[in-house]
Amino acid sequence: MPKLDVEVSPDPSFAELNSPASLEIKQIISQLQNSHDLLYKMINLESWALAETMDKFLPGFWSRFLANRQKAVKQMIQQKRSENY
Repeated sequence: MPKLDVEVSPDPSFAELNSPASLEIKQIISQLQNSHDLLYKMINLESWALAETMDKFLPGFWSRFLANRQKAVKQMIQQKRSENY
């Protein structure tokens, strides 16, 4: 990858990036990102548990669900393409 030709000048405002308030904001953002990651993992786990349970009551539920999902995704892609043209 070619290097970018960027001019760097000493700017006193960059000192604010390492201020205590800035570090606290970075810490809070990091905590939020971790929280979101855990939330998405929990949603995936709950979805899997629901599908597993439904598959016990209705054999083949998961395969039918995936087939319907695939159809829905294809329809959504076609709709998006038709909107763009």
